[in-house]
Amino acid sequence: MGVELPRAEIEQVAGPMTEDQVRQLAVYMQKLAADAEKMSLISRNELPNLGRHVLDAAAVLAFRELPDGGVADLGTGGGLPGVVLSILRPKVRVTLIDSRRSKIVFLKSAQRLVGLDNMEIVHARLEDLAGVRSFPLAVARALGRLDRVLEMSLALVEPGGSLVLYKGPRWSEEAEQAAVIAKRSGAVIERVEGVELPGTDRTTTFVEFRVGSVSRGTAA
Repeated sequence: MGVELPRAEIEQVAGPMTEDQVRQLAVYMQKLAADAEKMSLISRNELPNLGRHVLDAAAVLAFRELPDGGVADLGTGGGLPGVVLSILRPKVRVTLIDSRRSKIVFLKSAQRLVGLDNMEIVHARLEDLAGVRSFPLAVARALGRLDRVLEMSLALVEPGGSLVLYKGPRWSEEAEQAAVIAKRSGAVIERVEGVELPGTDRTTTFVEFRVGSVSRGTAA
């Protein structure tokens, strides 16, 4: 299946790309499209929108830059946004975490095919990594319900670090609950900002939680 890389739109949110980065993104998109159905990476109905999904993955770079200490993509699935961020920011270590073996198999194959030395792939459940791994920045796109995943996601952020969630138009319905969970976890909602996706009628809302140095799990 042919897929079109929205280069100009990605550069609007993430900055100029080299020809090698363009090639890497194109190869990744072709791999994702080829394996999407058999490995349950993206639904058949969403394949025509693959370019928009890659653009959405890159849009976090219009919200904030990645820290030198690295970034973790929690519940990465087929690598959105982790693979895209690894390609666009080759000097940053990007750790992709997922609990599903089929996704790990795909990601390792894509890593070899695209050639990404700055990418680490971890096969684990988020709850099993708490106290084992922590990151200055973690991101999550379409990870699941906040009441199920927010607390365990915050547990993987080091003190003073951030968790950034990709959210949609329903964020306003979740904001109050998210603030309560964050406070219980020793974090606060620091910033909320919508980033328009160029060439589309869509806006992605990014929500940044800042983790403090206070003890987690204490009553408010």
